[in-house]
Amino acid sequence: MVLDEIRDDMARIRAENWRHTGKLIVQAPIEASIKHIVSQAKRMGEAQSLSETDISVLAITHQIGDATLVSDDYSVQNLADELGLSYRGMNTRGIKRRFQWIHYCPGCRKQYTTPQEDNRCPICGTELKRKPGKKSRRRGGE
Repeated sequence: MVLDEIRDDMARIRAENWRHTGKLIVQAPIEASIKHIVSQAKRMGEAQSLSETDISVLAITHQIGDATLVSDDYSVQNLADELGLSYRGMNTRGIKRRFQWIHYCPGCRKQYTTPQEDNRCPICGTELKRKPGKKSRRRGGE
């Protein structure tokens, strides 16, 4: 799944080289790690911006512990930083700050600090949007 999501040709070549030289190991995470990542992503408001592949990569990094997650996706980096996982970008510098999302209704302007069921406003039914909320210093990365 990971290799299929790499869009940049140079990044794809790097990933394939790492795989062939043993720097990149491909494996699937255990269900407990996936559940932990999904739970934390929901808590932070990142769940809807993460793909199944993103969740798997975060879960396997969490499971292994001393691995470095490589992703240019800021939502992945934001969650990795929150979880204390080592990460770095492949083609970008990465996140400068970590933040929680605020979910808001563009219809009635109600704000929510946690995601709502079906990403809909419980008051008027409009699809919710999100914007950065509380910002904090990032913990690390690499």
